[in-house]
Amino acid sequence: MKKNRHYLQQLAGGITLCTALFATVHTSAQTVVDSTRVYRIGEVVVTGSNNATGRNLLPYTVSTISSPQLEATGQSQLLSAISVQVPSLFVSERNIFGFGVSNGGSGGIKIRGIGGSPTNAVLMMVDGQPQFAGIYSHHVADFYGTEYVDRVEVLRGPGSVLYGSNAMGGVINVITKSAEREGVHTTLTSQYGSYNTWRSSLVNTTRFGKFSSLVSLGYDRTDGLEDNFDFKQGSLYAKLGYDFSDSWKARADYSLMNFIGNDPVYPQLSNPESTDIYHQNITRGEASLSLNNYYGSTNGSVRVYYSYGNHYIDDPNHFHSLDDRFGILAYQNFRPWKDAAATLGFDFDTYTGKIPMSGGHAHGDGSTAAQMQTIGRKSITEYSPYITLSQDLFEGALILNAGLRMANSDRFSTQWIPQGGFVIHPAEGWMVKGSLAKGYRNPSFREMYLYGPANPDLDPERMMNYEVTVGKTFSRYFGMDVTGYYSKGDNLIQTMNGKNVNTGSFINKGIEVTANSQPLDKLTLRATYSYLYTSLNNLTAAPKNQYFLGIGWQALPKFKVDAELKGVGGLYVFDDMEHQSYTLLNIKLTYKVIHALELFATLDNITDTDYTINRGYKMPGFTGMGGFKLHF
Repeated sequence: MKKNRHYLQQLAGGITLCTALFATVHTSAQTVVDSTRVYRIGEVVVTGSNNATGRNLLPYTVSTISSPQLEATGQSQLLSAISVQVPSLFVSERNIFGFGVSNGGSGGIKIRGIGGSPTNAVLMMVDGQPQFAGIYSHHVADFYGTEYVDRVEVLRGPGSVLYGSNAMGGVINVITKSAEREGVHTTLTSQYGSYNTWRSSLVNTTRFGKFSSLVSLGYDRTDGLEDNFDFKQGSLYAKLGYDFSDSWKARADYSLMNFIGNDPVYPQLSNPESTDIYHQNITRGEASLSLNNYYGSTNGSVRVYYSYGNHYIDDPNHFHSLDDRFGILAYQNFRPWKDAAATLGFDFDTYTGKIPMSGGHAHGDGSTAAQMQTIGRKSITEYSPYITLSQDLFEGALILNAGLRMANSDRFSTQWIPQGGFVIHPAEGWMVKGSLAKGYRNPSFREMYLYGPANPDLDPERMMNYEVTVGKTFSRYFGMDVTGYYSKGDNLIQTMNGKNVNTGSFINKGIEVTANSQPLDKLTLRATYSYLYTSLNNLTAAPKNQYFLGIGWQALPKFKVDAELKGVGGLYVFDDMEHQSYTLLNIKLTYKVIHALELFATLDNITDTDYTINRGYKMPGFTGMGGFKLHF
């Protein structure tokens, strides 16, 4: 604790009262005009800059999934909705809902083949706040619903300069809705369908003058795909805001989730004759408080956050763990000179945990005493200043960008994390951008202290990424972009001879394509494709090919049809299985009865395709859900 107080004392003098926390901005395409050229800056995003910036003005590759696009999928869980829809993004789903918090079920998110289980190199954020269980270093996928989400921004490629460790492969930033309208507004959604599945949510927004709030309640339950594979989950998300003035605003948020489920499959992975059922009871909470300032191009934020977890797994070893995490995020955006933009930031993060030695599996003499040993209250503390700078040249025709993070930790040596890039608008409708960026991931509690292979002397993983994107807006009816990337990593943590060691390396390279079209006023089309080559053999959750086609058709004034085609090819799951290749057709039908009430039906996997993406967990065939959405 003395060490932590020392770090906090250092922070107190180094943190500038700054920053505006990822203010909600519109996502419609914008146009920049000068005397010689016209070009589109694309959706305005906050991921990749800590400031509202046109997507086509950033050297990073950022995909945006809007609230209507999420709603069109008919999915209540966010990660199920965006998997494959974003190029190179793949989520290892299981069960009727797709996820289970424990036993690796929440570790299966990869971008460009980077990430996955048991640890994570894809950082999940909600409104810019990191979301992961510190003791395991992975996100908790079951948290994220769609009903209170304004949009999702996905940074494909390293985001370590801005976001530190765990952003080596990319970033998924969930931007929540804000209470923009005066008064009280509530939306109730409920649906029922296959496998005795019930999903429901209640979202309320309130604004009275300077005060605003968003409260979301959710409850999901299902009998599941297998016998004794039932699942239920309750969740709460609340966000409060107070505007002291146009320039100073305070925000607070709190989330709480409880998950209770049974898993009869996991014990059978090691013993096919097992009749054990793992009973899981997981509780996780998050809270934060931020103060934001807005002075035009000079804006910033300081945020304090805390998270905790309480995990019970009633397996033969009666697994029980506790973890908590405390952090401070601060940054300030400003313009140091003409046509330049800079960000100064500082992150502080410390997390601790208490868990049975080796997760309940003793590695001593097998005595009860050995089984009851714990790792105690070990902690990892990270503290990192960073800076980014962009320069606009020739009236927006050329933008140069660079950044540097000094990553410090009480466990690992200091690392310098650079990033550089450019954006060129050579002609009307054209955009060319490129970047090089270093990514890193610090070893997790799990890798250093838990289970048999634990090694406290591990070093951080490293990766360099190079990419180029060419985009063209052909007309108001059609636009597309193509990205090529090359990633080389080393110092990867692998288990060899029963111990975690830094020996691994890889090369991942690929192509990503995104296209959007609106040929008719009532018809929208969106398509993506990605190809991945990896030097790693038997890499799970990393399909060689994947594609997505989304169609939205307002067939009648009150009737809408949304359809999506998701295709995956060359997916490795397990040695005893053939590589999986499959196509899924999903349809959502919506009928607006009156302005305040709509009915909908969701039909998933209409072709009843048989496929598996997680070892042992067969995915659902044809399923159907029906429900309503009521606004009042």
